[in-house]
Amino acid sequence: MGTLMSVATHSAPVRRALEADADTGGTRLVVHARADIAVAAYAAVA
Repeated sequence: MGTLMSVATHSAPVRRALEADADTGGTRLVVHARADIAVAAYAAVA
């Protein structure tokens, strides 16, 4: 079973760095620009 990790940051360079360094070994990293969208995404998955 994979793991979904959701992160929110307003910084575009940080979002790009996190997406570029995301590990694909079972953990899916989703980077959002706004915290409310990250919370909504969690609610939709849970």
